[in-house]
Amino acid sequence: MSTTKSASMDPVIASLSTSFGQVPPAAIPAMLDCILASTGLSPLSLYASLLDAFPNLIKVSPISSNTQFVKLSSSDVIKEDEKLVSDRCNYLTSLVGALCHLLKKFGELSCEIAELFVDVVVETNSWAVVEVTLVLFSLRSVGLSVGVLQGKESDVLECSVFRGLTDQANDLGMVKEQMLSSGGSFPLSISCHILNFMLDAALQSLQATPTPELMVANGCYAEKFVGNLIWDLCNVTEKLLLQSLEHRSCMIGFFLPVIFKALVFHRSFDISIHGQTCTLSRKSFLMKIWNCCRALFSLGPLDRRDAYNVLSLYLSFFPCTEECEDAEEFDIRAEKEFWDEIKRGLVDKEGLVRKQSLQILKNALNINGGSPSSSGVSEIKLCERESIPRGMTKREQWADKEAKSMGVGKICNSDDLYLNSHQQWEAFILLYEMLEEYGTHLVEAAWNHQVWHRVYFILDFSTES
Repeated sequence: MSTTKSASMDPVIASLSTSFGQVPPAAIPAMLDCILASTGLSPLSLYASLLDAFPNLIKVSPISSNTQFVKLSSSDVIKEDEKLVSDRCNYLTSLVGALCHLLKKFGELSCEIAELFVDVVVETNSWAVVEVTLVLFSLRSVGLSVGVLQGKESDVLECSVFRGLTDQANDLGMVKEQMLSSGGSFPLSISCHILNFMLDAALQSLQATPTPELMVANGCYAEKFVGNLIWDLCNVTEKLLLQSLEHRSCMIGFFLPVIFKALVFHRSFDISIHGQTCTLSRKSFLMKIWNCCRALFSLGPLDRRDAYNVLSLYLSFFPCTEECEDAEEFDIRAEKEFWDEIKRGLVDKEGLVRKQSLQILKNALNINGGSPSSSGVSEIKLCERESIPRGMTKREQWADKEAKSMGVGKICNSDDLYLNSHQQWEAFILLYEMLEEYGTHLVEAAWNHQVWHRVYFILDFSTES
């Protein structure tokens, strides 16, 4: 902003700074609308001015009801016991509430402009300020989109949304009422985008800054902010994946990528809730996501497609390797239902579903291409099973013979069980891609044999570990 414009905005910002300590947060939106109408200022210019002044405004604190304000040092922004005094909490709620109200006026630009605000938070290390304001406002918006916070059945999600306040405010009821009455809410996609960008920015700050310098202006670590926010996002994601298509789309597009990114670098997070330490582990969350996928598989075709999208995202962040670095890690390949769903997808009538299933299969097998290894299937020593499994129909028997004639569905020597199995999978994928929709009989013939050896290998390796 130019010097001239900045000077012209100084009286407005000074007046607003005083008002934030006197006007109830619920009245801030109406007050801002009056200022915009009477001064002719644009929402963007007022937002930019507040953003420029944000580092100084968060260090201004009311000391009494006679409109006197005092500058605080970084260590005084929040007391040593991490509890916000009521006047201070009221002031910060009004300040961020004002920014939120202006954000809603930008339409499609809201996400981009919100990112500018998060950039300021990173520069000023004001994580605790946004945790009890913008984070809660955005989570509240997500909750309102599914009707929570309005009924008794929403207690679990409501606890997640307002959990962060329990250790930071003297009067939780007062702060909660302020947040709920702050006026309006963000659209679902904008709320999710803001929370996504905020967690991603905190993760980058956490990785880029040496630990001694992580102490932020309010006495909290960025690491604590990351742990608290990812706990909330994991809880919300688990519930909203089973809601409407719009909610699932936001969870898959915004929340899951940044949660998976965090869990790649951090195997677990410890969060303090009501004085008790709770642990969010990578294994527990991935198991919950798999259970969500299982629930979606039992619903309609659109729900199944979203489940495939979740699995594709899951495997893109946590590719399956042949050696588990930790026996405690969750390995989705050991789940029989996982292979059953891939099989269903490979023989699905929709081409898109078949392609999704094939890609998931490749990721699960750690096969990037569709071509077999250079050694070739023909060079592998295989012993052919002569007996025909009981209960096979004539069509299945014919398919089994044809598959075996192409090198699929044969039993490998026990000495090199995994190597041969892997090459057989490569041959299977190559043939499937060549035959396209005409290769469904190949799936029926070879699937049980291939999967049995794959699951046997994983379980056997896990036992040895």
